[in-house]
Amino acid sequence: MNIHAQYLRTSYFMEGTSYRLQMNPGLQPTRGYFNFPVIGSLNVAASSNVLGTNDIIDILDSKEDLFTNDKLYNRLKPDNRLNVNFNTDILSFGWYKGKGFWSVNVGLRTDIGASLTKSMFEYMRNIDGFNIEEGGVHSYELGNQRVNINAYAEVGLGYSRPITDRLTIGGRVKALLGVAHAEMEVERFDVDLEMPDMANVDPENLRPEDWYGSQYAYNVKANVTTSFSGGGLGFNENQQIDGFDFDGGIGIAGLGFGVDLGASYKLLDNLTLSAAILDLGFINWKKSETTVASVEKSAQETIDENNYNQFLSSDFLNLERFNLTQDEEAAASYKTRLSSTVLVAGEYTFFNNKLGVGAMYSARFVEPKTLNELTLNLAYRPKNWFNIAASYSPVQANGKSFGVALKLGPLFVGTDYMYLGGNSNSVNGFIGISFPLGKKKTESI
Repeated sequence: MNIHAQYLRTSYFMEGTSYRLQMNPGLQPTRGYFNFPVIGSLNVAASSNVLGTNDIIDILDSKEDLFTNDKLYNRLKPDNRLNVNFNTDILSFGWYKGKGFWSVNVGLRTDIGASLTKSMFEYMRNIDGFNIEEGGVHSYELGNQRVNINAYAEVGLGYSRPITDRLTIGGRVKALLGVAHAEMEVERFDVDLEMPDMANVDPENLRPEDWYGSQYAYNVKANVTTSFSGGGLGFNENQQIDGFDFDGGIGIAGLGFGVDLGASYKLLDNLTLSAAILDLGFINWKKSETTVASVEKSAQETIDENNYNQFLSSDFLNLERFNLTQDEEAAASYKTRLSSTVLVAGEYTFFNNKLGVGAMYSARFVEPKTLNELTLNLAYRPKNWFNIAASYSPVQANGKSFGVALKLGPLFVGTDYMYLGGNSNSVNGFIGISFPLGKKKTESI
């Protein structure tokens, strides 16, 4: 799992907005801007290869437990992925200087990724009372689980300018300040659970003592790594994980560098092609701020009141379950790369550039699988203070949603995935407040 960012694709052809510069630093807005601090450029997004919006609503409405929800369980795939992104600019502004356009941003980025197998859900359902009447030995292969969290600050400086009457190029350099990084990887976790006789046990009123006497054999290889200034994993006197320590406050746990590159070329008077490569870079996390816990062992335990919560707890990813211990030798500096995005787009305009019809393809190189997206877009921009756009993305949302975006004066709102009656597996929302800064661009590039 790697660092990656989400963008509002529907805004790409809205010339009156500054937010499309996030997707291509080679584009130029119609005039300079100053975004309202923090809430002036706020983006939240989530995507999954399994979970849809209706699934989440069903769980919340029915108050069902995550593991006893049959409808959700039947939808699961062998590998279930979830990504959540939160981006905001604390400060961002841009201005024209001659033919060149400068931009500055200071932002916060938080990315969460998880890859969980269906076998883990099956295991949690069974220890919660499913299939206990079968008795005997139950075997599970629970490896290939990953959870990743990244939080970092970004300080960027961008510049673009026309090279000819038809070609404009631009770039952005970014200093990255790592705030926190945590990842858990369960490479192997094989369990054989020999259950006692439960013929007279009510599955709906299963008690911990009903499991006492079970034989729990496991073979595990797993590790947890955290990088957090003044905190991270905490350990007890036996060098086992004893929770997380965040008492040291927020600081800088890593440093990095990134770059964005973009270009726009007017092939015909009414046809413009553009392309960009985003997030080429890395963050180097400090050894002094890194803690590591790992385990690679095979063992057999008899379940009793002393270890029930460790091995059969209903806590989904209870770290005690894996017997992780501190690994000081593995605590070293390391790099996490930014997950790059490649973007290619084309637009044909009508009515003196007031109406545009375009298409955009993007590929984000994230693990475990590259995310591809094709977006068809219609943008109407009669005035700098009034832009409206609609988009359709057939890939990530299973073709069941469309995007809308509106700029009205200083206010900008939009989403790439507005669904009507569907079960979209991608959602995002963007809100911005931007004020004009400096003179208006004299000629549209």
